Amino acid sequence: MELGGQKAISSDNNLTVGVTLPLDLNGRKEGRIGVAERELAVKRALLADRERRLRADIRSKAGALLAARRNLAVADELLQTNRDALTLVRRRVAEGAAPSLEENLTLVEVNRLEAGRHLLASRLEVAMLALKAYVGLPAESTLVVRGDLSAPPTVPEHGQAVQGALAGRPELVAARAEVTAAEARVRKEEAEGRWDASVNVGYQRQEMGFGLRGLTDSGSTRPIQDTFHYFGGGISIVLPVRNRNQGNVAAARAETTMAERRRQFMELMAHQEVEAAFAQHEAARRSLDLYERGVRDIARRNLGVVRESYALGRGSLLDVITEQRRYIEIENGYTDVLKQVYDAAVEIERTVAGTGG
Repeated sequence: MELGGQKAISSDNNLTVGVTLPLDLNGRKEGRIGVAERELAVKRALLADRERRLRADIRSKAGALLAARRNLAVADELLQTNRDALTLVRRRVAEGAAPSLEENLTLVEVNRLEAGRHLLASRLEVAMLALKAYVGLPAESTLVVRGDLSAPPTVPEHGQAVQGALAGRPELVAARAEVTAAEARVRKEEAEGRWDASVNVGYQRQEMGFGLRGLTDSGSTRPIQDTFHYFGGGISIVLPVRNRNQGNVAAARAETTMAERRRQFMELMAHQEVEAAFAQHEAARRSLDLYERGVRDIARRNLGVVRESYALGRGSLLDVITEQRRYIEIENGYTDVLKQVYDAAVEIERTVAGTGG
């Protein structure tokens, strides 16, 4: 809409009002709407991808908390066992059945386990604070995490996982949407290079006269001054001859090629990520099977035998302490393997997951 006016030094003045309506011919409007719709699809897919990554990060932080909680439970169990053993050793020392050195050794071991227990408790607290930060809870709030590392997220079948990842991963959806958005920009720039037209209508009011007086029909005089009204319309046509927006069209086509190459690269990387996640999970599962079948049970039985032998006076306290430390090392290793299986399952979920919860 155009609005203008003129005022002369004399009594003349001029007022102009005009309205121009672009017709947006040859797909101009459709081109702009198409680009906007596809850019919106890209943003939605990127938001879904951020949600997917955040979901995996939260699960990983929860796994770290579960690992810290398990290590603390093992430490509490051993600490209580050693406190009971300290009571027994003190009784034997008081009765003269054992030297006082054994009481000192047992006390040192209890204190060592208690110091380690405090460190594990602090790690559990730090892991809880990290998880609260990821889920958006204040540090002083209460957060209950159920379950344990022995129940990781369900792992899908390999072939279905690959197909699902290539079809539904949000960043791949965003990459495909970027290709269609680039193609829409090509169509938009091509439309901008075609002919177009606009319709305009206007109104003009003029008030003008002379510094003289004239005669009326009745013979009287009056100032020579009057007001004139004009209405008009027209059509403007843009006829591109040399400038058909070739530069922007070429740039949009290059952007389309780049988006297509990026999509192909991201699909390749997604496939490799899924394969790597499954390979990591399979290796972690094999390690876990070895721990469960041939390590933990044997270590627990060995510790029980050494403790019983010492209680019967057939072994030394140093043997008990050595076997107990070996058992702690194995249990910590088992926790690490459980965490690796859990993290591998989370990684599979991250590499496969689409927009679902």
